[in-house]
Amino acid sequence: MERFDLFRDDRQKEYYRRAHIGRLVGRSIPDGLPGPLQAATNYYSWLFVFDDAVSDETENGTPTAAVVTYLTRLARVLTTPGTPMPHDDKLAMSSLDIRSDLAENGTPAQTYRWIDQVHDYFTGLSWEAAIRETDRPPSLNDYIMLWQKSSATESAFAFLEPAHGYLLTAEELHDPRIHALRDIATALVGWGNDIISYNKEAFRAARYDFPAVLNLIPVLAAEHRCSMQEAADQAADMHDRTMRRLIELSFQVRPQVPPHTARFINGLCQWVRGSLDWHLASDRYSNPNNPGEHTADNVAMPAIRSSPANAINPAPLPIPAVSWWWDVSPFHPATPHGRPRCLAGPTGLGTSAANAELLIRPTASGRPHLQTADRPWTGTTFPDVGRDRGKNFDTLT
Repeated sequence: MERFDLFRDDRQKEYYRRAHIGRLVGRSIPDGLPGPLQAATNYYSWLFVFDDAVSDETENGTPTAAVVTYLTRLARVLTTPGTPMPHDDKLAMSSLDIRSDLAENGTPAQTYRWIDQVHDYFTGLSWEAAIRETDRPPSLNDYIMLWQKSSATESAFAFLEPAHGYLLTAEELHDPRIHALRDIATALVGWGNDIISYNKEAFRAARYDFPAVLNLIPVLAAEHRCSMQEAADQAADMHDRTMRRLIELSFQVRPQVPPHTARFINGLCQWVRGSLDWHLASDRYSNPNNPGEHTADNVAMPAIRSSPANAINPAPLPIPAVSWWWDVSPFHPATPHGRPRCLAGPTGLGTSAANAELLIRPTASGRPHLQTADRPWTGTTFPDVGRDRGKNFDTLT
């Protein structure tokens, strides 16, 4: 990052330093090989700077035409490194450096899988820019489809194979069961980010004149014409039901696939848990202020709690973009539907999943409040939905 001088000034450098982005990769791939892990850390560091510069934290936003033009050129540069580019384009030059690191520590197939997923991320950013220009919130179904791409999570998953020293064949990677697990894990990482980051995003948009917040919580509020508090409740419920589906399907599929594919499934689960842990601990989300400013108090993070799987609604989410997750069979599509070999419980996952359902649940004390630019944290609070349901949730430690 410093080598390419990507920071505007020392204050922005400190803003990203205190996020401890390397810990995200460390928690998500704790047993990876050093070379690919360094490449993944460099990519995530680049990603946060890039995403803020192109989308989230640009003053008054960036015109859609400019976003699409730039991303199309950058996609070509990544695909074909010999493509001419402006010598002062530090973001492009640093992205090529990450590409080179990955190529040195992985196979050509692994490198181009990452590039393909980065292209998907660019597509999502283009769509996001178009939505921001309309000044209207997208529908819930559209937002979920958008966020699956613009969260860049699939491009992060591309580091799992080189980090663990295996290569999935095209048939294995595109097995409908693996595709579903990747899609579910992508959603969980994105929705967890939205729930945890909403207060920070709302404050910074108002305080620094950044674009309007594009987040699951206000999208739900607009879709269902409800308060932000009710929308936060709905977002937590979506997350919990989807987490149950991830654990359920991964347990069913893992014993039926080759060891390296099972390891990929473990990696997806580990990434979901590592991302959640990092979001809850990172100053990027708990401290919304720019370095040197103290306008807002730190945000109190929601808790992760455990609950038996049967305490969570098993029904599919009634959202067309994701309801198909519950239709995916754990059996290989080319084999007869015999009796599935299901594990009795979480086995061999280490820290990749808890022994019970992982839930995003706000705590009764220290609830985060919405922030405006001109007053302390006040207004809508996240509900203690666990208590409201009369359940006894044990906090995971």
